[in-house]
Amino acid sequence: MRALNTDLTSELNNIDFHKMIGGPLQAAVDAQVASSLATIDFINKVGFTTPVDSSGEPDPNGKRELVMVDFSHKRRDVDAAGQPIEKETFVKVPLLAMLPIPSLRIEHVIIDFNVKLNSVESSKTSTELGVKAELKGGFGPISFKVSTSFQRKTATSVEVKKEYALSVNVKAVQDEIPAGLEKILGMLAA
Repeated sequence: MRALNTDLTSELNNIDFHKMIGGPLQAAVDAQVASSLATIDFINKVGFTTPVDSSGEPDPNGKRELVMVDFSHKRRDVDAAGQPIEKETFVKVPLLAMLPIPSLRIEHVIIDFNVKLNSVESSKTSTELGVKAELKGGFGPISFKVSTSFQRKTATSVEVKKEYALSVNVKAVQDEIPAGLEKILGMLAA
């Protein structure tokens, strides 16, 4: 059998690794951006009021107000003379300070890429030799006729099977509140 004429190295070079590996990484970056935008959207929708104009329609130029939650409770205290008194306490807290703000962060991305190349070469040769003889007799001279045929068929085929497997493992976790947002929420709650 002849040497294999399929160059598996060139088959490997034809694989677009940029798309196979870069695609999932780009998707992870896009997901991180979408997560950040979802955090902003959450803060805008939940943490602030939507201003309305005089007709009750949303006013994009109006001033947005922070959504506050009012708490009140009565507690027992003592006055300057030491006498027990009941005091009502009021607390106003921003709603955002009470809620977990969704902020997902992609912690790691693992990409496993496996390539399996199978190369099969087959060759088939068939030979046919045919001899045909005829003898004719009768009233005239005897004739003898011989015919031969020779046929040789060769078929060669090369088959390369490609099998790709891509496994992407992404781990996302709830991120810490950004330092700037934590300071703002602390100022609002004070």
